[in-house]
Amino acid sequence: MHALLTKSSFVVVVAAVVLVATSGLAFPATPIAPTSIGYDISFPQCSEAQPPSPGFGIVGVNGGHPFSVNPCLARELAWAQGAVNPNPAFYANADNPGPTFASDWPTSQQTPKVCSGADSVACSYDYGWNAARYAFANAVNAERANGSSSPTGAAIAAPWWLDVETGNQWQTIELGRSAATGTYDEEAIEGMIASFTNIGVTSLGIYSTSQQWNVITVHTPASLPPVPVWIPGFGSVPAAQVGCNSASFTGGRVALIQFGLNGYDGDYVCGLLSAPVLTAVSVAGSASFTSQLVSTNNDGAVSYVQTSGTPQLLVSASGLVTTSGALPRGTYVATGTSVDANGNAGTFSLTLAVGKLLQGVPTSASVKSSASGAFNGQLSVTGNNGAVTYVQTSGTPQLLVSASGLVTTSGVLPAGTYVAKGTASDASGDVGKFTFTLTVGTLVQRAPTSAFVTTTSSSTYSVQLDVGANFGAVTYVQNRGTPNLLVSSSGLVTTSGALANGAYIAAGTVSDPSGDAGTFSFKLNVTTPQVAPTATSIVGHVVAGRTVTLTINGTGFYGRPRVTSHAGTTAVVTRDTGQVLLVRVTSRARSRNGVFTFTITLSDGLSCTIRYNQR
Repeated sequence: MHALLTKSSFVVVVAAVVLVATSGLAFPATPIAPTSIGYDISFPQCSEAQPPSPGFGIVGVNGGHPFSVNPCLARELAWAQGAVNPNPAFYANADNPGPTFASDWPTSQQTPKVCSGADSVACSYDYGWNAARYAFANAVNAERANGSSSPTGAAIAAPWWLDVETGNQWQTIELGRSAATGTYDEEAIEGMIASFTNIGVTSLGIYSTSQQWNVITVHTPASLPPVPVWIPGFGSVPAAQVGCNSASFTGGRVALIQFGLNGYDGDYVCGLLSAPVLTAVSVAGSASFTSQLVSTNNDGAVSYVQTSGTPQLLVSASGLVTTSGALPRGTYVATGTSVDANGNAGTFSLTLAVGKLLQGVPTSASVKSSASGAFNGQLSVTGNNGAVTYVQTSGTPQLLVSASGLVTTSGVLPAGTYVAKGTASDASGDVGKFTFTLTVGTLVQRAPTSAFVTTTSSSTYSVQLDVGANFGAVTYVQNRGTPNLLVSSSGLVTTSGALANGAYIAAGTVSDPSGDAGTFSFKLNVTTPQVAPTATSIVGHVVAGRTVTLTINGTGFYGRPRVTSHAGTTAVVTRDTGQVLLVRVTSRARSRNGVFTFTITLSDGLSCTIRYNQR
């Protein structure tokens, strides 16, 4: 897995989105706070250099599964305590193998639920309860080893996350998804949440994805609380910022996004989301102007603190924006911070254009050549006081804009793009600009625009192109892509014969009898048929209760294939070269020795097997 955090321990300022309006007004970007970006590490990094200069650190307390210990937890905790934000977070592995596969399954537990050792709701809950206790003890021991004056208090105060992934052992995966197995798995998660809460932990969330969460849980009526979520799978800081808008799979806020950073798992803290607001008001109406700020991704009521924009704009603690009275013509910006009851923070920005008319929709339209003579569209603006007068300054004679903002054409127009511009004003002296773009006779290409084919099938490949907004039959004229791809006048794409591996592009123009015109482009990706991987030998053996690295020799090992074995053994590919796989394998403590099988599966579903020894 990877890492998690929430709430007041990680208060941040989140970068605002830069929006440019048609009026030329823009919102400034807010820099990312140093404590907004950090890393999560655990036992896989024990033999690696630690990530550099973290804004914050999150440390896994287990060795890959519950009831195990990260062997370098104390050292990694010290690394996290040296971050810009010195308050580390912990994450704990969660699973629910059931009594058949779990050596730590409760057998005669009386609290918090009575468990006799059966595969049941009560025992699954107790299993999760106990796993949380074990994970918490790991953290306390690490705090004590690092000299904490209050090891238990420090572990309680830290944010905690539960790693809920399909790569862990769950009954829905080991035994098949059903109402019973999904309920048991959900109970194990609920037991962990309840156990941490009982200990005194107040900041607790779930690391997972919607897809994995929906595989493991069934969302029963007694389902989990809406705890915060930590979502993996993003590739950069900008992508992580967008990821903060993701839907939560628990109903709680999206608190953290994981992404690749410097060869490690990086993490971005999500703040409150508040889209920058751009609005306009007439000079006459500025004295009575009001607007309500709105924030999302919050946990409870939001309080606002204004940092700039006074005295002209005033922002109340509840986010109500007013003016100090009538304002002269100009642009005014109010900015500040927002925070909810749990310390989750963000920024806000509101730009008020006084006496500046802002153009609304529509700003563009499309029409066929044959229908262009009858086209009309109505312009609109906001921030005006009374009727608006439009004065066209360019675009004639093809486009004509009346004083009331009605856009028409001078008659039937040839295919092309036409732009009308001008000014707008009202009786109070508020002014602005407008622009309107009319696209005439442009044929729009529809799917298919690309395809995949194997080299063995390329000689017989064909596909029919398609365009929309045409009036009558469409004629295609190819100007690129021959001789490999051939496009007929009716848009049928074929090949000149068998093609080698590679990407081939055909492009050209399209037209119809009415004068509508456009372009087309089609990309054919030719690939060699996939060949199943082969495993020829394996170096090393598995040891119960330990994590070892094995070397599998063979061919076709690309794209980080998935390696699986029997329940109780997990395998993670750490390197693939095509001929060699390095696999980090963890086997459950006290599991039996013998000869077992790894299944190596590529992303396209092709697979092979190889036998290995556990001793």
